Amino acid sequence: MVGAGLAGLRCAQVLRDHGVDVVVLERAEHVGGRLHSFDVDGYRVDQGFQLVNPSYPELVATGILGDLELRPFERAVEVVSDGRRRVLADPLHHPRTLVDATRLAPPTSWARLAVLLARLRVTPAHRITAGADGPTRDGLRRAGIDARLAEGLVRPFLRGVLLEDALDTSWAFTQLLAKSFERGRPGTHPEGVEAVARALAARSGVAVRLGTRVTAISAHAVATDDATLTARAVVVATDAHDAAALLGTADARWRRQFTWWWSTPRLVDGARLRLDLDDPLTTSALDLASVAPERAPRGRSLVATPSLSGTPSDTERVRGRVARLYDLATGDVELVTVTEVERALPAVDPPLRTARSNRHDDLVLAGDHLSTSSIQGALVSGRRAAATVLAGL
Repeated sequence: MVGAGLAGLRCAQVLRDHGVDVVVLERAEHVGGRLHSFDVDGYRVDQGFQLVNPSYPELVATGILGDLELRPFERAVEVVSDGRRRVLADPLHHPRTLVDATRLAPPTSWARLAVLLARLRVTPAHRITAGADGPTRDGLRRAGIDARLAEGLVRPFLRGVLLEDALDTSWAFTQLLAKSFERGRPGTHPEGVEAVARALAARSGVAVRLGTRVTAISAHAVATDDATLTARAVVVATDAHDAAALLGTADARWRRQFTWWWSTPRLVDGARLRLDLDDPLTTSALDLASVAPERAPRGRSLVATPSLSGTPSDTERVRGRVARLYDLATGDVELVTVTEVERALPAVDPPLRTARSNRHDDLVLAGDHLSTSSIQGALVSGRRAAATVLAGL
C-alpha cells in the first residue's frame, strides 16, 4: 500500500479483516495525508480548516467512532450582514431565532428549504446520485431557494464547504453533503483532525512505515530509497497529484484553501459558525476551543478563518474582521499561524461519478478523487480498492 491517508488506511483495514497481510508506505512523518494536525505555541492547528461529520456511513463502518472523542458544534449559524447579527437555528429547539430567520428571508423561502432537507433525509444516497445532475446553483433554483436566502445563507455556507463561490459543483454531491449535515453535527477532536486517521491506523492493526519515499512502482513491487518490496498486489492510495507523478495518470482539478488561525480571549457563544457577509474574503469563522478547550492554552480561544483566495498580505484586514465578528478590540486578536493548502479538495464537477475506475494497468488505485472529495469519499474509495484486490487474489 502506497499512502497512509484515509483511503489507504481504510483499504488496509478491510484487507486485514480478510486475513491479508498489508504493509503501508507513507512519505510523510504522519498518517492521514491532508488530515494533518500540529502544535504551535500550545495551540493545536489543522493543516487547513476541517471538521468531522460522524454521520458519514463509511466512517461509521470503520468502527472508530467509539474510539474518538468528537466534540460537536452548535446546530446554529450566526450571519453578520451590514453590521447586524442574525442567529439561525432549528426553531423547534431555538424558537427565538424565528425572528432573525424571517428578517433574512420570507417564511415561504424557509419552507422550501425545509422541504428540501426533509426530502434528502429520507432519500437513499443511491437515488440522489442516480438522478439528473448539474451545477449546484441550478439545483438550488429548481428547489425554489430564492435569491435572498441563497445569498444570505446558502451560498456563504457552501462557499466554505465546497471551496468555490460560483456553485459549479455537482448538485448531486451537494445534496449528499446536505443529507450528512441534516443527519449529524460536525465536530472536532481535542488533538485535531489527524486523530481520525490515527484512530483508523490503530484499529486496522497494519504496519505503517512513515518517512518512506517511493521511487518506482510495478504490479508486484514497490521500490523505496532503501529497499524493494514485493507483493501479490500493490495499491496506490495517494492523492490525484501524487498518483499522476508516480504513474502518469490524470491529475484532479483542485480547490484551494488559505486559513488564518487566531488566538483571542476565551469567547462566549463561540461554538456556532459565523458567516461574514460584509467581507467575502473569509468564508467563515469558528472557535475550535469552544468545544475542545484542549486545543488552546487555558483561557484562550482558537478561531479559524478559512478563505478561498487569501494571502498573507490580507492578515490585517482579516484581523479587523475577526475583532468585529466577536466584539473584540483588534489588539485582542493575535495571529497564531496561517496554513495554505493549494490542493485542499478535488473539484466535483457534474455529472457526479462516485465510482470511477480504480485500475491502472495491473495496479489498484484509491483516493477521494475516485469517489467524492470528502472523508466519506476517501473511505469508500479505500473499501472499493480492497474489494478489487480481494477479487484479484
